[in-house]
Amino acid sequence: AKDLAAKVKERSDGRVDITVYGDALLGTWAETNESVIKGDLEMMCEALDDSWDPRIAIGYYMPFIYIDYDAQRELCQPGGLVYNLLNQVTEGLGYRVLGYFAAGVGGVSLTRVPEAPFDPDVPKGIKIRVMALTACRLTYERLGYMVAAIPFGEVYTAIQTGIVDGQQGGGTMQAWGFKDVNSVWLHYKDYIEPNWYAIGEDAWKSLDPIDQKILVDTTQEVQNIQLDYVKEMDEKYMQKLRDYGWTVLIPTDAEWENIATAVRKDVWPELVPLIGKDMLYQLCDHLGVPRF
Repeated sequence: AKDLAAKVKERSDGRVDITVYGDALLGTWAETNESVIKGDLEMMCEALDDSWDPRIAIGYYMPFIYIDYDAQRELCQPGGLVYNLLNQVTEGLGYRVLGYFAAGVGGVSLTRVPEAPFDPDVPKGIKIRVMALTACRLTYERLGYMVAAIPFGEVYTAIQTGIVDGQQGGGTMQAWGFKDVNSVWLHYKDYIEPNWYAIGEDAWKSLDPIDQKILVDTTQEVQNIQLDYVKEMDEKYMQKLRDYGWTVLIPTDAEWENIATAVRKDVWPELVPLIGKDMLYQLCDHLGVPRF
């Protein structure tokens, strides 16, 4: 974010001066979302709060649409389907997204390897913590797990005491935080976590079109730098986990496609009340998968 601010200031000859506040100085992620929507803050780099509109999930946890970072980049850059659909939603809330900060490929860390870990039709007999999102719960139930929505701050203790056997969300860097209570990483690639750079509509309209373009172009540049880095980060932490004695398992492309097909067939229709058929059908058509 600081790199983005410095580049935008330089390229706009000081016309656009962004001040970055880190470490939740302006509030939690939910409070930051609300402040941008109300116009009390001009910009944010945050996970987007879908309590304002459940369709925002299209830009956060929509399971099994990206097999890798290149697929995410194609859908989430200006002109990409997710980018366009997300901005259609956020426009009604008074802000727009400019680009995103990729934070890692999702998966699950566990205390043991389940039976047939990449076969969605085999019950796993393992209880895991999932993010408190309908799509997360439905996805991991479809993959054969028992699930519980536990606040992230309580997950370590929950694994330590045996309430759950693992945790979903984030990527390999997040798994490293559980290195002493888990010992298995399954690289499901169910989603790639994005934190979006977004700007309030009033702040956006206050900018000259030249400066609007500078802001979008620079956000995309910073986004792509992070995409190159985060690939290395995933590999780095997978290797750290292996060196620590963990078992790290990665699905083949065929296994991933089989899981994705099961989730798209059985979970995506359950998301119609949240996201709507129109958006989901556009995703199906773009990905070349059957509608439901």
